[in-house]
Amino acid sequence: MKTKHPTNHLLILVFVLGLFGTTRGTAQSDGPAPAEGTATSDKKAKDKAADDVESDFPPVPDTPGVRKKFSKDEVNRICAQVEGRIIAFYDDIYKVEHCQRRPLRDNKTVYNMQRGGTRVQDVDSDVVAALPEGEPLDEATSLKNARGCGKLEGHYITYSNVDVYFVEKCKKRIFPDWMTYIEHREHRQDKKGEILALSAIEFENIATGKPIGSVVDALFAKMLSGEAGVEVIPIDEACAGLEGRIASYYSYVYRVEKCRKREIKNSELYLKKLGVDNVLVYEMSSEQWLSLPNGAPITAKPDVEPQAPLEFKPKWRQR
Repeated sequence: MKTKHPTNHLLILVFVLGLFGTTRGTAQSDGPAPAEGTATSDKKAKDKAADDVESDFPPVPDTPGVRKKFSKDEVNRICAQVEGRIIAFYDDIYKVEHCQRRPLRDNKTVYNMQRGGTRVQDVDSDVVAALPEGEPLDEATSLKNARGCGKLEGHYITYSNVDVYFVEKCKKRIFPDWMTYIEHREHRQDKKGEILALSAIEFENIATGKPIGSVVDALFAKMLSGEAGVEVIPIDEACAGLEGRIASYYSYVYRVEKCRKREIKNSELYLKKLGVDNVLVYEMSSEQWLSLPNGAPITAKPDVEPQAPLEFKPKWRQR
């Protein structure tokens, strides 16, 4: 009997494994194997794309930048171009006086200058670097330049365009609502009714007086007492067309439910939640307002409750 040499078995095993591996790799491949140089070219393309992106953001130099120096003639030439003008470099605004750029940080000052016909000129960095910075030139940034109650007596004023006040006997009296301001202005025969914007120092320097009585509240009181001559109508007649709707009367907003008017305390937030574009607000007549009984007020709460402040405790105290 002949004995088979073990080398033959080894060769057959290698051949089978090689054939199996080739078949498996072919089955998993979606296409022909890439050429040897394709992977290298793809890598070069990716590296080039990365280099192009990095070129858009140049690296920060290791050494700090050197401030550009200007000769006396260069400073005089730049100063002659902008002397007496209002210049702007990005968000910074200056007025150039005696070859110095004086910062203007008060919007009221810039507004008054522009209203007088002064234009703001945009400049490059060389102008800002060449001219030294001087003292600020804002109006009413100190008590020395601030307008006192003597100049503001009898004027309508505001601060940050939020509330409107009337200066009377050197005290600022707030208007509780817009209707009261309109009525006050018409009573004084002040058709223009200009509202002066005050700086923080000017506003705080005027003492606070009693609020001006609301004409809306006075009107409501007359209606309830019958002095306004408004008649009470049947509740079903007053409620007709208003059930389930949003209705307003002067500066008050209500929701009519079961023929009762429920005042909406935070009407702006409430209407925002409903979607202002989809809400029609109906104006109630005086008879409807007087005839509909009051319901429970509606308080619109924000979607997110304010988070309670957390006490900071250093690690050495957290034991």
